[in-house]
Amino acid sequence: MPKIENPMLVSIYSHIVQDILAKTTSIEEANQELREIGRNLGSQIYLNTEIAEKTKDTITTREDVSKMVETAYKILFDKKPDDIDMESARGSVRITDEDCIWCQEVNLEGMRGFGYCEIFSGIMESLLDFKGVQAKVFQEMCRATGSDNCTWNVRLT
Repeated sequence: MPKIENPMLVSIYSHIVQDILAKTTSIEEANQELREIGRNLGSQIYLNTEIAEKTKDTITTREDVSKMVETAYKILFDKKPDDIDMESARGSVRITDEDCIWCQEVNLEGMRGFGYCEIFSGIMESLLDFKGVQAKVFQEMCRATGSDNCTWNVRLT
């Protein structure tokens, strides 16, 4: 049996996802609920961690967004994302994590379009909002639904 990092987080999160899937009627609705939970968590994370102090007061460029993502990853997950891509994302920042903490050992079939890890999208939207950046963050690919990695797109608006 593989070793799961932070089994308490994974267990609580899978329970939240199961509850949402049981009461929603569509994948997009479930994705939206997870993003909303993430936005609420993001507020607490911003206020209760050193993210505010370790990032610029004003974020104006994709490079600033990239540095904030790295800082958030380090504080939240004690690691860096595998890739932060600004070149192929055309006006966006794409975050790739091959060992996503949210969906460890989760395998869902028949859930095309479901962002099991959409909670991170909401967290990032909230953190960016605190820095005055309007952005739409969404999960493009998810290991839980068959991808090789989890990928989020930060689209600046």
